[in-house]
Amino acid sequence: MNYEKLMSKKNSEGKDAVDFLNEASELIDKEKFKDAAGLLTEAIRLCGHPRLFFNRGYCYHQLKDSKNAIKDFTKSIASDRGTDLLEHEKQRLYLYLGIIYEDNDEDDKAIESYKKAADRGYSGAIARLEKFGVTYIPQLNEETEIKKINTAAVTKPKPAPAAAFESAAAMALINKPRKKSKLRFLFPCLLGIACGAGVFFLLQNISQKVSVSRTVKQTVITAVVISDTLNLRAEPLTYSETLKVLYKNYIVEITGEELSGFTPVSFDGVKGWVDSHQIETQR
Repeated sequence: MNYEKLMSKKNSEGKDAVDFLNEASELIDKEKFKDAAGLLTEAIRLCGHPRLFFNRGYCYHQLKDSKNAIKDFTKSIASDRGTDLLEHEKQRLYLYLGIIYEDNDEDDKAIESYKKAADRGYSGAIARLEKFGVTYIPQLNEETEIKKINTAAVTKPKPAPAAAFESAAAMALINKPRKKSKLRFLFPCLLGIACGAGVFFLLQNISQKVSVSRTVKQTVITAVVISDTLNLRAEPLTYSETLKVLYKNYIVEITGEELSGFTPVSFDGVKGWVDSHQIETQR
């Protein structure tokens, strides 16, 4: 986040927009959306940062105030310089807009908003578009495409191991010159040796694979917190109970698979869920 702009002005009490934003975030966690919207209004008077409009728009959305929610989300889009909002915030911004438009039976605007959410990587937008009978291929930006390519490179399956008949003994048998007399008697013996060698190498290969697999499973995967603050939550939900507040450069241990944009982690003996966009995996 561009904190320099948020901290450039202070009110008569010496509070800047960041102070109001942090207080509002705590109230949002407690689902006190009306009070949070009031604090965000104070912050907006000091600074027109797009995140402030986004957060206040979310509060209005939760308060069922569609008119003001749309107004704030639109202002957030208009004032974003491309780097003020994180990618997952842009996804949610257009998602919320789509939901509001859909609730108000403004289908064309809802479809357009869901398309923009999909373009920014929100996969759930595709299913919402299908409800309108719209088949859409996201126009992913360059950064998303690079992530997609890198992920594909990491997850690309390795070539299958050579078959047992390609063992040294079997190849020697295949290339061995044929003799009409002795080969008739030696062939069954050599074939048995080759098969035995092939089975031996195959079993050895399987044993090595099992060993490697166990080693991989036992490897601890860690990640570093890349945001200034990050809530460790009890459940994979945006406003679930906060168990602990993590700070930038804290190292956490990943304990399972990602779910709904959240990753299960452990920190200092406390297990919970964090926003997947706010951590960077270390290998």
